[in-house]
Amino acid sequence: MNMQVETARRERLKVHMLLAGVTNSGKTVSALLIAKGIIAEMYPDLQESAQWGLIGVIDTEHRRASLNAQKQVGETKIGEFHVVNMDAPYTVERYEGAFGLLARTGCQVIIVDSITHNWEGLGGILHKVDQSGGQFSAWGKVKPDLKRFQDLLVSSQMHVISTVRVKQDYVVVANEKGKMAPVKVGLKNITKDDLDYEYAIAFRLEADHIAYPVKDNSDIFTEPTHLTEEHGKKLYKWAEQGVDVAEEQRKQREEEEAMRQQFLAEIIEHMPNATVSQYVADMAFQMRVPLENFNVETMYHLNQKVKEIINNANIHNRPQ
Repeated sequence: MNMQVETARRERLKVHMLLAGVTNSGKTVSALLIAKGIIAEMYPDLQESAQWGLIGVIDTEHRRASLNAQKQVGETKIGEFHVVNMDAPYTVERYEGAFGLLARTGCQVIIVDSITHNWEGLGGILHKVDQSGGQFSAWGKVKPDLKRFQDLLVSSQMHVISTVRVKQDYVVVANEKGKMAPVKVGLKNITKDDLDYEYAIAFRLEADHIAYPVKDNSDIFTEPTHLTEEHGKKLYKWAEQGVDVAEEQRKQREEEEAMRQQFLAEIIEHMPNATVSQYVADMAFQMRVPLENFNVETMYHLNQKVKEIINNANIHNRPQ
């Protein structure tokens, strides 16, 4: 791809967020609350039940996400959301399939709970590497899968909240009574190294459900906190700032299609001319594409050629 100089613009974006934590650290509940806040800010006039219906969860955690339905968490009562319960094999294709199911259902925020299974589960990345002999060269074979999965999570044109398990370890610390006792701590996300760098927002959740910001491009989170619906609302407002690139591209496509149809109409108008008709037929044969399917650039150049043919014919037929 050729490089070019562009003017920097603040573009609208989708919320792509990572929540990492040990078991029972509140990853799923926190993701649901953030998702609800995003939807509530997107569609403030919808009823609560309808808002929850725009949230989808890909659940690889043995159907545990559904246990949160109807749960009261602070000021928010979790409603009935959509869920795809996914078991092994945890291939990229199956994650993509679950993602597509929720998108076609109308979900506007998708929670992937969790991404760890694509890393170390049956059919996941490590499983494929082992099947290929476990050698360094085997990683080259799974590189396309790693890229596809990353794109699904952080390049999607939907709001996506991912959860990831962390490896647990124990440290011995003094408790309230001054006695030494083992305490669980999270050490490392169980997924591809440095994947959290690809997210705009990343948190580490501890056993008390407090979220510690690891990365925050929004500058909303300045200190550890319990994640709530209000945080989701703030994140959506932040994401909506700037230029709507998707809307710009849509308008550009509409304008190009209008031009394409205009060129097509002008070409068809001159088709009774035998030379024009033969030229168009030859071009369609060479391109293996019918005239009506030519893109706007091809249609423009063809229209210019047709005008040239007609002008030459008019000059030739002009009385001497």
